[in-house]
Amino acid sequence: MRYVFSIMLLFLVVHFSGADPSDIESDMNLFLSFGSRADGTDGENEALNYIADKLKEMDIGFKRQLLNTEKRGHSFSQNIIAEIPGTSEGQFIIAAPIDGGAFSTALLLELAKVFKENPPKNSVSLIFLGAEEGESDFHPYGSRIASESFKRENNIFAIYLEGELLPQTWQLKIGGNGKVAPYWFVKKLTSVLFSDFIPFRLRGTDIQVARLGIQGEIGPLQSWLDSNIPTILLKGSGTVNNAEGDRQIKNLIKAFLDLDKGLEVIPKTKESIYIFLRLFPGDIPRIIPELPYVSVFLGISALLLFIILLRFRDVRLNMRRLSQYWWAWPLLFVIVFVFFFLSTLIVEETLLLADFPDIWVHAPGTFVFFKIVIAATLSLNFILITRGLPLPRSPHFYSYAAIVTSGLASLVFTAMDITITAYSLWTIINMMLFTASRNIRRKTFFLLLSIVPSFMGLLVIIREPYSTVIKSLLLSRISGSLVLTLLIFPIILAFTSLSYWRLHYDRTRYSVLTPAATFTLSLSSIITLFWILSLNPYSEKNPQPLKIIDSINLVFNERQLEISSPGPIGNAELFLDGNTYPLENLGRTADVRMPFNRTPLKVESDTRSFLGRRTITGKISGEANPGNLTIHLNSTTPFTLHEANFPFEMSPSGASAEVFVGDNPPFPLSLMFTVNNDAQLILSVVGYWTEPEDPPHIIRRDIKDSVSRTVLLEVSI
Repeated sequence: MRYVFSIMLLFLVVHFSGADPSDIESDMNLFLSFGSRADGTDGENEALNYIADKLKEMDIGFKRQLLNTEKRGHSFSQNIIAEIPGTSEGQFIIAAPIDGGAFSTALLLELAKVFKENPPKNSVSLIFLGAEEGESDFHPYGSRIASESFKRENNIFAIYLEGELLPQTWQLKIGGNGKVAPYWFVKKLTSVLFSDFIPFRLRGTDIQVARLGIQGEIGPLQSWLDSNIPTILLKGSGTVNNAEGDRQIKNLIKAFLDLDKGLEVIPKTKESIYIFLRLFPGDIPRIIPELPYVSVFLGISALLLFIILLRFRDVRLNMRRLSQYWWAWPLLFVIVFVFFFLSTLIVEETLLLADFPDIWVHAPGTFVFFKIVIAATLSLNFILITRGLPLPRSPHFYSYAAIVTSGLASLVFTAMDITITAYSLWTIINMMLFTASRNIRRKTFFLLLSIVPSFMGLLVIIREPYSTVIKSLLLSRISGSLVLTLLIFPIILAFTSLSYWRLHYDRTRYSVLTPAATFTLSLSSIITLFWILSLNPYSEKNPQPLKIIDSINLVFNERQLEISSPGPIGNAELFLDGNTYPLENLGRTADVRMPFNRTPLKVESDTRSFLGRRTITGKISGEANPGNLTIHLNSTTPFTLHEANFPFEMSPSGASAEVFVGDNPPFPLSLMFTVNNDAQLILSVVGYWTEPEDPPHIIRRDIKDSVSRTVLLEVSI
């Protein structure tokens, strides 16, 4: 009955909202037909004009926000901000990029019509963002400038939609670099998406990784977070068929209506400490405030500790043993850390031997396993070697040391994120049960149980994958090795205790446990090493990416091809200007000198002086459609740049200035500078083409090359 009611409600809302999936699909296909909609391109201009015309047809007020008014960089693009007033004091922002967001932009146009016909509770701002994608330090322009204009608003929340095609599912990014969306926002959005049958992907670990600031690049979301606007990014992935797509579109529109109605009163709290639980995609999402969860966990842990200490054994004797040999604990900790440090160096050397520094990205689980196995092997070898040294041989010392180490790890993790502490408490409890038990099988069972949080955590990190976390654990010599030592050291201590337990209580002269484990781990590490060295993730179905930069220096009339790839290239053939050149045994990088036969860039300039100032007008022309122009004015002595027709920045020495013209500038480009009359200047221009004319190509079936061209030109003006 509940599902029947939901379907009827969905039909009524969509019917009266005037939502039409065919309009969205038509607009999406139109945006796709414009081609590239990157910063300053003709496709972007066509998209902006179409959006403005559609908003005029719907009689919706909007403004064009120019992106060339900032001193920090320059763009020929603009934002379009449509405003639909609401009945409450809240502000609901829905933003989408024009470049890379054909579907999300079309959806915003449909939402404009829906909210126009069904006045929202919160005032809705629909922002069509230009110049989002780019490699300059100033991108994303659209989000940076739009978020700045809203940063002082109260009662505000934002959704950033990014999808080029109608997606099969939505990936939620709730923050990064220590800032995450507040509890109330995530709870309401996930419940709306679930109730409206919209597939989405969000894991509890995503929130913890974002809170720790180790999530990696988060793109335009960072600008909104920096402006303290609660923002969640919905990024589409996959595609759906037409029948499923129509239903998905209707559900999406209903979800935005429900979100607006559900947040009519925006909470003042910015609480961002919570746990998100959703074990399976079909489960109802649950969000639990972290304090109650951890309080209950700590209470249960304290009760178990109390029972273990009172019921099973008198611990005073073993505590005296631990205090007697206290010096052994830091010594063993340092030794295990050194082993992890050495395993990091071995991983680095393995990458050098393979001549493939990024190969770990293709097999992260194998490399993490390789590092941990090496450290564990060295640790077990240490146990075998040091039996003749005056180290404690009591199994109880090592089991109690394991508990102390687990407690120390919990304190360290508490400083990082209290939720991680809740997971590490599992290890403490199992170490206590391990220590309290006298049965060798029970000890083994509790030892295996104590490994579960570390194993599951590594499994989740690798499967996601959280590349930044993996890189830190794998290649960080100090911090990553310290974290792994805190996680693995209690296990090594418990294993040592188990080994000495057999010697002490079973009265055996030798224990086969440690040698057998050492041999197994050593063999595993050797096999993994040979597998890594022979690993090649590329094939005809998955071609090797290769980057070619056609570098032309017009100052010295030289031409050089800079060839690079993540892995060794080997033998190939280069096709350039109608000729084929053999290339043999190339590594990851190669510089190939070629005949100079192109002049893709030229500058014409004119100068006139007036009242002690010199005005220089110039025209940059050449090969069509450069993606970027980097322009510098250089001099051997300080000069004064009074004004220019583009934003500029002087160097601290006063002897050079950088002029920002933005991506995809109109070409030919006109420049104008006004400097002091005695300034002797050199105009340096570097042009960059992503789709150059007559590009060079590598001929090989298992290689996919991407070609760009850079040209350096310097003229005295």
